[in-house]
Amino acid sequence: MNPLKSAWQRGEKTLGVWCTLPGATQAEMVARQGVDYVCVDYQHGMIDHGTGVHMMQSILAGGAIPIARPGWNEPARIMQLLDAGVRGVVVPMINDADEAAAAVAATRFPPRGDRSYGPVRVREVMGSSDPEELEDVAVMLMIETRRGIENAREIIRTDGVTGIYIGPSDLSLAMGIKPNIFPHEEKMLDFLRFVVEECREAGRVPGIQAANGEIAAFYAELGFDMITIASDAPLLTAAVRSHLATARGAGLATASSTSNY
Repeated sequence: MNPLKSAWQRGEKTLGVWCTLPGATQAEMVARQGVDYVCVDYQHGMIDHGTGVHMMQSILAGGAIPIARPGWNEPARIMQLLDAGVRGVVVPMINDADEAAAAVAATRFPPRGDRSYGPVRVREVMGSSDPEELEDVAVMLMIETRRGIENAREIIRTDGVTGIYIGPSDLSLAMGIKPNIFPHEEKMLDFLRFVVEECREAGRVPGIQAANGEIAAFYAELGFDMITIASDAPLLTAAVRSHLATARGAGLATASSTSNY
């Protein structure tokens, strides 16, 4: 069975990292740190599909579960990611139940869906060419738009949805709030609690993106079961800034701090 879905069925929380920077080596290094999953981000990341496949291979080699976020709710791209061997897709910008159903259909073969049959790499990853076994993927839909908020209950209860994944930045913008502000305003917290409760009632998995471990722990307390603890680019730049500040605090001058350019 799908290891992510199996973990959720056991009542376990899963923690992961988002990869937006292209390259297999850093994806493998992230995967080897003990995270449950690593997401290859085609929406906001700078990753082409050829590089993305290599990243999926490295994530699996590093001991984590590869998932991916397509750039949009497009059947062709969702199919391509599934054929490459990801065990879950996080589909962005879902506005209503019809769009939710379309995303689910893109992961299912006829007569259950619209997915074309051509399991290239996934046949080897899953060790099967059986259509029903190839459909064992986590379908996580993102609610993060004004229409999505209005239609949240119907989206959550759409047949075939594994869970809901919240993008706090886009959700904030949809609510008229500046993104990346934590702790959140009460109306946003109310909606997050609503999503968790609705997911529990419908047998869905509540998931969410966090900026760091502190915020991830907060979301875990709220009841989310799939939590991305950070993304690779902010982790890298924050580490550089932190070590640079420490070095400069010790009296070390650098060319960038003294240059006139």
